[in-house]
Amino acid sequence: MALFSYEQIREMNPGEFRVYNYVVSHLDDAPKMKIRQLAEEAGVSTTTVLRFCEKAGCGGYTEFKYRIRQELGRQNRTGRYDVIPAVQYIENSVKDQIFAGKLEQAAKICADADQIVLSGDREKGTLNRYGAYLFDSVGKAAFVAENGYGRVCPGGQMKSAVLILSTWGNSESMVSMLNGYKQAGATLISLTNMEQCPAARMSDINFSCYMPEIWGISKAGSPGIVSQIPTVYLLETLAAEIQKYLK
Repeated sequence: MALFSYEQIREMNPGEFRVYNYVVSHLDDAPKMKIRQLAEEAGVSTTTVLRFCEKAGCGGYTEFKYRIRQELGRQNRTGRYDVIPAVQYIENSVKDQIFAGKLEQAAKICADADQIVLSGDREKGTLNRYGAYLFDSVGKAAFVAENGYGRVCPGGQMKSAVLILSTWGNSESMVSMLNGYKQAGATLISLTNMEQCPAARMSDINFSCYMPEIWGISKAGSPGIVSQIPTVYLLETLAAEIQKYLK
């Protein structure tokens, strides 16, 4: 949706991002809600909702609801899935010098490593395998740590780069797994949805994409499903950058 720019989303804290997730998943209902109703549904305070409106470039909650109505008037919404946030992320990444610097650093680490291990959330298995295929195709030894729980980084002189694919990166098992990789001496590169999560903070390099939940939203704010287009883009872009170093 065009209500929010990538820069605005990136500046949101976890509470404001919960409001964002709820709003983009309930565009038809949000303009009818009082601020207390929206706060309750998103599981935050009314103060957080007001801060969210401010970061969205609105003078208050009333103006924010007006903007939603305008957006709905321009769209013929046939479903909840919206590719625009993913496209915005890719377009902004191309122009983002910070992103370019992190990509160059990550590519150099992967190119210098003896092996690349892909790990993370269990549901990211297909993406992990695709990433391993990409890195293998450019000449790097790469494999998947099945289910993300194996200790696959031998000590000694072998250098391991571990790519962590995780949407929310905040589970107890994820933190335990990352601790194991760090203790084994691996360099951690994570691809997460938010840079405030534990997985992002524990990593040497983090890429965060701030995609809205496209379905699976609950009142309790339990994790839903987000677009994986940015993850595929990051894997393919990183593989291409690694190939440059190897050449």
